[in-house]
Amino acid sequence: GKTDSVIVITAHYDHIGMRDSLIFNGADDDASGTAALLAYIDYFSHVEPNHTLVFAAFDAEEMGLQGARALVQDSVFLDKVKMNINLDMIAQNDKDEIYAVGTYHYPELKPILDGIDKAGVNVLYGHDDPNSNLDDWTYASDHGPFHQQGVPFIYFGVSDHEHYHQHTDDFETIPQEFYKKSVQMILNAIKAFDESL
Repeated sequence: GKTDSVIVITAHYDHIGMRDSLIFNGADDDASGTAALLAYIDYFSHVEPNHTLVFAAFDAEEMGLQGARALVQDSVFLDKVKMNINLDMIAQNDKDEIYAVGTYHYPELKPILDGIDKAGVNVLYGHDDPNSNLDDWTYASDHGPFHQQGVPFIYFGVSDHEHYHQHTDDFETIPQEFYKKSVQMILNAIKAFDESL
């Protein structure tokens, strides 16, 4: 980037493996986030951002966010990190809906998100207010260790669905058009945060 101020963009590449001789490929959870990460690496190799972007693909998310915890614990640049953008389950929704979690804790990020081109995706807020009737996802994925250190985060993820942690979470069950829109919307968000923070 043009500065040494850092935005960390994360996804996890592990899943739950095999159970009863069935392979759980985890197409949505979280190959969808990891594939998007690779697409963003390609994009920003041609477009220089303002911030230095650190792209981190984690292992052992399903075992207690261990990859993210290791990065946060061992990072030599954590004091320069302005925010974490975490992608976990961004491909599987039949209503074109995805949650942007974190604005309850970091309300200054919401106007930036409100201003982006949503690319046909309905971006919902919530799952971060402990007083809400929605499950609290504040520590549900790799953004949790960043939040514990006071690093602002936005976690993009869909609601649980019929393929979540099932052997049917395969490429064939992913609604391709929604996934493409989701990836584009998140790219628009990354660019907006890069320009605004």
